[in-house]
Parts: sequence; structure tokens; C-alpha cells
Amino acid sequence: MNIEMLRQPDAFAALFAARYFQQAEFRLHYRAAPAEWLQGDAAPRCCWLGLVIPKKFCKAAVRRNLIKRVMRQALRELHLPEFAQMQAPVLMLRLTRKLPTDFRSARSPALLAYVQQAVNALLKAWIERTVILAERGSA
Repeated sequence: MNIEMLRQPDAFAALFAARYFQQAEFRLHYRAAPAEWLQGDAAPRCCWLGLVIPKKFCKAAVRRNLIKRVMRQALRELHLPEFAQMQAPVLMLRLTRKLPTDFRSARSPALLAYVQQAVNALLKAWIERTVILAERGSA
């Protein structure tokens, strides 16, 4: 999936009011891309992504970067079901509270696994809720 990063404050403001899924400390806001964004070469397999990881909840830059990296990688590796149809999405991953203090290091494999599990659960819930499977033609 081709990922475009959100940079406009208006786009972020619209997503804060959009629907969302919550998983542990993470929230995934989602909506369909506005029609004016889809002009030109933007294919349905394009996705706009915003990341909100406040220093208030995650002081270490290494941890903030880990969360961002995991989200971008999860979207790149996202496999939609066969026959899936969807509008180009606008997604925003948001950290809503502090991560558990159980992790000794900002680069620990346990922290990486924890973040991957939460992000993958959010993406799975989003797919189940928004992706429409095209009906197969009966032979």
C-alpha cells in the first residue's frame, strides 16, 4: 500500500472528530479520503497516515520513533482480503496514555512486540469494519 504522510493541520483536526478504534494505549482514527485528494494518480491502494505521539506520554524519542516505524511498516505489509474494495483511507495513529513501565529499554524486543500487537489489532479491527468484500460471481 502506498503511504502519504499527513501534514496539514486541518486534516489532523478532521481526524480527531472521526471514528476510531482503541487498543491498549493506542487509538486509530479513520475516515475516507476527501474527493479532492483523489484527483490524479491516487489509486484506491493509496493511504494517508498521520501519527500523533505526544512527548507528554512518551518522552523518549527512541520510543516515539519505534511506534511510528511499526505503524508505517504494518501499513506497508497490510494484506487486504481477496476481492476487497475500499475507498482510499485517511488514518491517524494516536498514543492516548503512557506505555507500561515494564519495558526496561526503549529498544527492547518486548516493547517492539507489544506495539506491533496493538497496531496490528487496530488495523485488523479497521479492516473488519470498513473493507467491503465484492461478491464473487457464481459459476
